[in-house]
Amino acid sequence: MTGISLAIAGLVLFWAFSNNHWRVLIRPKVLNSVLGGILALGLAWNIRAYLPGMASEALIGLSFQFFGASLLVAMYGLRPAIVMLAGVTSIVALVSSWTLNHALHQFLVLGVLPAMCACGVMRLIGGCLPKHLFVFIFGHGYVAGVLSVIVPAVCLMIWHQAFWPPEMGLSMDLVDWFVTLVILSFTEGSLSGMLLAVFVIYRPDWVPRFSDQEYLKDQSTKMP
Repeated sequence: MTGISLAIAGLVLFWAFSNNHWRVLIRPKVLNSVLGGILALGLAWNIRAYLPGMASEALIGLSFQFFGASLLVAMYGLRPAIVMLAGVTSIVALVSSWTLNHALHQFLVLGVLPAMCACGVMRLIGGCLPKHLFVFIFGHGYVAGVLSVIVPAVCLMIWHQAFWPPEMGLSMDLVDWFVTLVILSFTEGSLSGMLLAVFVIYRPDWVPRFSDQEYLKDQSTKMP
């Protein structure tokens, strides 16, 4: 499995670097937020909590922590977010002495899968709803954050229960698992939405995907 995970991670990174989208991360006005984001997310990935009396296996490798993948996609886009997540994984893996398999699992499960899910949700919102500041913050921040946890977690649960439940020793208490997932996903969405709103209002240069002309033009034309 390590070889397969390594191959998938390599293909994902090759795709992320295959055009110039990732260069948004090295813009002078954005670089500070990128470095701070990598540091903050590295700390968040080392802070975990579990429900009292609940086996950690019930989360299918997921725990109470801020993933941050959805927020990075909302701020920078999918490819730059994957590049940042790879950097976070590498730094945390070195500091925490993770094995290669653990690092790949973190990168793919807590990074790539939520990021791709969030990107899909944001594209759906962008195609169906008008360009509005509230839609950007609530849809790209909160809704995408919630679904970026729920969808990958459900897919992983189905996969593990179908193929590896005896070997992995996974909890079959779906009620506990569902309660945990709800709490985890809404926490992720709330933090993502709150931070995105703060950055858009006070540090718009840190959010290259947000454009005043695109999201505020209708509101500005209606002002007296």
